[in-house]
Amino acid sequence: MMSEGVVARFLKAATAEMIRNNQKEIRCPCRRCKLTSLMDPKADMVRDHLLVRGFMDGYRWEGDEDDYEFVHGISTRNKEGGEHHVEVPGHDQDVEDPGHDHDHNVGDHGPDDMEDQDGGPDDEDHEDEDDGPSSMDWVQDPYLQELLLKQTSNARDAAREKAKMDQLEVDAVTPLYEGCRPEDTRLKVTLMALQMKVKHKMTDTSFNDNMSFWQERLPKGNDINLYMGLLKEELATLWDAPANTWDAAAEEYFPMRAALLTTVHDFLGYGYVAGQVVHGFNACVRCMDDTTYRQLDRDPGSSKTVFMGHRRWLRDEDPWRKRKDLFDGQDEPRRRPRTRSGEQIDELLKNWNECPPPGKKRKAPEPLLKVWKTRSVFWDLPYWKILRVPHSLDVMHITKNVCESLLGTLLNMPERTKDGPKARYDLLSIGIREELHAGRPNDDDDDDDDDDDDEAEDTQSRRKGKKAKKIEYYCPPRASL
Repeated sequence: MMSEGVVARFLKAATAEMIRNNQKEIRCPCRRCKLTSLMDPKADMVRDHLLVRGFMDGYRWEGDEDDYEFVHGISTRNKEGGEHHVEVPGHDQDVEDPGHDHDHNVGDHGPDDMEDQDGGPDDEDHEDEDDGPSSMDWVQDPYLQELLLKQTSNARDAAREKAKMDQLEVDAVTPLYEGCRPEDTRLKVTLMALQMKVKHKMTDTSFNDNMSFWQERLPKGNDINLYMGLLKEELATLWDAPANTWDAAAEEYFPMRAALLTTVHDFLGYGYVAGQVVHGFNACVRCMDDTTYRQLDRDPGSSKTVFMGHRRWLRDEDPWRKRKDLFDGQDEPRRRPRTRSGEQIDELLKNWNECPPPGKKRKAPEPLLKVWKTRSVFWDLPYWKILRVPHSLDVMHITKNVCESLLGTLLNMPERTKDGPKARYDLLSIGIREELHAGRPNDDDDDDDDDDDDEAEDTQSRRKGKKAKKIEYYCPPRASL
């Protein structure tokens, strides 16, 4: 990690040069920008870039003789007579400035120079530099990045690999926990632990047990229940300690309380915040233990778990209940699942003896009603059990996922379409949409030969004056309310 002092000295020199040249911005010399970005030195953007990424290779600025060793890992000394020696790690010869006498070496200098090179007072500021390159230096090494980056064939995978590398750079400068030694970063500690595992020939079981032992004794990490507990305390204060507010219409003071009406998140976030199961055979948070699911066949099918009981929520006389050819091949005579109120759920959670405390890591019991895996801290709020919709799903995520699937299938986009051999076999196993079943002679396959055959058949049909057979499904209108 780059030193604050080195970066401060660079910014001071760069700002002075900027003022002399009557300019307002300086170029960022970090490893990523490489003097291509103009930034205001007062905005701390250049400072942050240099602290995280370091200087680009070989970059020099006026007056950096004392900092060049720290910045680039190369030992430099200004000798008497103007000689500039550069010692490159891994090389025995000295590289000197052109135009100077090459007969001078270390032995030609006096005792003072030898003391300076052997660790005199001038080296006190750089005593930590001989410990080897830091984890940040390794991560930013272009050769190492080339080895770590996986070769990809499309832009999406390349961006994902680049994001992983950026996360490594963040972990290389992020402390393991608040209050620890600055040099104990996430990446460094992880690499040291893996190194000890190999050195002492630890098995995976013993290594995992060792990590679990220290996990229980180190400060807690990013546990969402810890943050929700703090949020719950603030919300309880806003409700229990109302603010005395003036009502201009009634011309009197009244106690104003603040309440959280609903939370907004995606479906996976729903499970974390509400403490409910959002995967498996009982992923419906409304149907709970009465969820209707169907496990599709494995090969050649997709082996997916689908939920086809949504017609249960229709009125009993709705004609869609009998349209088995459009849904799962069966009529739907069942009524809607039982709806439980917030008071009933709160009472069930309070009387659940095996309910694990939020955030505690232990063997999970059987979920209550097959959907509740813990009691959320929000149930401690006095008004939470009377809310009709305490948790809401983010419309943006739903719209994006649904539109992406529909458009990808309609436009037959290779990476986004939901159509394929497995989907065709799923239709066959359910018993719907016979014209799309796998193995039919008129199926649309991905092979170019099959596409040519289909085009040839269409051409013959047009020449004979025949019209292609068109299958339509009639969807009866809903009964009037």
